[in-house]
Parts: sequence; structure tokens; C-alpha cells
Amino acid sequence: MSIRKGLALAGALMVLGAASASAQEYTIRASHGESTDSALHRGWQVFEAYVESASGGKIAVEIAPAGQLGSMTDALEQAKSGAIQMAHGDEQTMSTFYKPMLILATPYLFANDEEGMAFVDTPFFMETREKMAEESGLRLLAAASYGFRNFTNNVHPIKTAADMEGIRMRVPPSPMSLKMVEAMGGSPTPVPWVELYGAMQSGVVDGQENPTGVALDYSFYQVQKHMTLDSHQLGLNTLMMNEAFFQSLPVDLREIVVTGARMAANTEYGERNFQARVSAVDKLRELGMEVYAPSGEEVETFRTAVKEPMRAYLQEELDPAFVDAVYSEIESMRAASRAAVE
Repeated sequence: MSIRKGLALAGALMVLGAASASAQEYTIRASHGESTDSALHRGWQVFEAYVESASGGKIAVEIAPAGQLGSMTDALEQAKSGAIQMAHGDEQTMSTFYKPMLILATPYLFANDEEGMAFVDTPFFMETREKMAEESGLRLLAAASYGFRNFTNNVHPIKTAADMEGIRMRVPPSPMSLKMVEAMGGSPTPVPWVELYGAMQSGVVDGQENPTGVALDYSFYQVQKHMTLDSHQLGLNTLMMNEAFFQSLPVDLREIVVTGARMAANTEYGERNFQARVSAVDKLRELGMEVYAPSGEEVETFRTAVKEPMRAYLQEELDPAFVDAVYSEIESMRAASRAAVE
């Protein structure tokens, strides 16, 4: 290649590079707390790929995984302040920033994952999401189920609420979790996450409650004999965005961001759902755990035991009219679902 042609090529590449740089108008710096081999991270990778492509390079996405920017609460604080643009939330942590989100962590509120995720997208709850954006500065873009929490223990199979009597059940430091186990006659015992395995191994607690995949990933089958698939609390991973940044985007780019977030949530949910209902359950049985799937009538004993205590607690913590409206909305959803198949 001649020097003249080489200079011309270099000049052309510089022009293309400058054009590419100028096309990028926004950067989304994002944080989540899970490893790069998790279903959640794969979802966020889908978000990155879609948003960068669909925006024609106007938006660049930079993901910091595995808690590189701090705990979930730390990262949400950073997103709230605008230090970063996106962060990972869940059904427990969101209420720290906007208390009505506490409703999503209510035990036995949802019959299944689909019902829970559909509720989050109802016009009724969209109003709550908008109020959260206005009052907290954090916008919930999309939510993915990562599975229901289930009970495990070393005493005996828990088939109905009565079987919880006297069992020392580890719970996170959540008033709702404490009241749930108390309502069943169990002995709720708060234990920090980092001490949980040792507490089960030594007999400080008889059991714990977490999604099925957690019991597998953290080898709880080595120190727990029985699992009950009672599905008492829906886990929701959420993609949260700084509201001021969201509003700064042109409408077409906002739509791209919301679509990308929904794609991310769908990606995570598909993998998590298979794990929670098939692969993790099969593997735990293979590894020696006794996994019990209660009947509808047996699950109803759990629901009945906790419904009124949970509702009373929520009405103390939140606007009673809001709590009543939530229960009414879910009943309406169920009625519509039944009508669709009758």
C-alpha cells in the first residue's frame, strides 16, 4: 500500500471513529449483585445487547456484576443519587426506598410466578410504580421471578401449617417473615446469612426458607433432610433506573430501555423457573433430600394460618385502603383467569 493510500485509509477510520463516538449520547452504568454465570446476569446482558443495538449506538451500557459497586442497598442508593443509572433490586429491598413495595413480599399473596409478575404490570400497580418513581427517584422498569421461597428442616416433613409447631425456623431479619412462622406455631429465629449453614449444621436452627435453587447452590442438602414446596413468598428481581435519567431520554429511547428491561426479565425468569420447578428439585432428590409437594388443600392450611396476621401487619405499616385494594385486585385477576377457561 502506498503512503498516500495508507494516509487516506487512516483518515477514513478516524472519521468513522469520530462519527461512532458522536452517535453515543447516553451511558447507562448498571450494577447487580450476582455472578457472571447467573441467570440474572444473562438477562442483563440481553438488556445491554438490545439497548445498544436498538438505539443505533446512542446508548452505551456498562454492567458491573457481582456486587462490584457494593451491596444491593448501596447500589440502589447510587442509582437514586444519579452516581449510576441502573441497579438491581428485589421484593425485600425496594420497600427501603418506597414503603408500599413491602406488599410484594407478603407470604402466600400470589398463587404462582405468572400471577405475581402479571400483578406488577397491572394498571393498578403501575400507579404505585409511578408514585415510587416520583417520590424515591427510582423507577421499576421490569421484574423477574427468581422462584418462591420454600421451607426445609431436619425434624420431619412439613405437609401442613400444623407441622411447623415447635420447629426453630431460620428467617431473615424481616418482621413479615417472623410473623409468618409465628402464625404457624413455629419458632422464628433470625440468623445472618453468613452464619446460616453453620447454624443448621450445629442444630442452632432446625430449618430455613429460601428458593429451591439456593438450597442446591449452597449445598443445604448436606445439612437439611426435608423440603416442602409450599411456595410461600415470591422472589422478584427488579431492574431499577434513576428517574431523572429516564426522563432525560427522548421518548423513543425510553421505549427501548423499557423493552430491553422486559427482555432481561423474561430471560432470567425462563431459566429460573426451569431450575425452581425441575432441575433443582430433581438434583436435590438425587442428592438425598426428601422433597414434598403439598396438595392444594394442604397449601390452603398455610394460607389460612397467615392471611389475617399478615393483612393486619400490612394495614399497620401501610395505608389500609391500599392493602385492601391489593387483595381486591388479585381476587379480580383470579376471577378473570378462571372465567377465561370456563
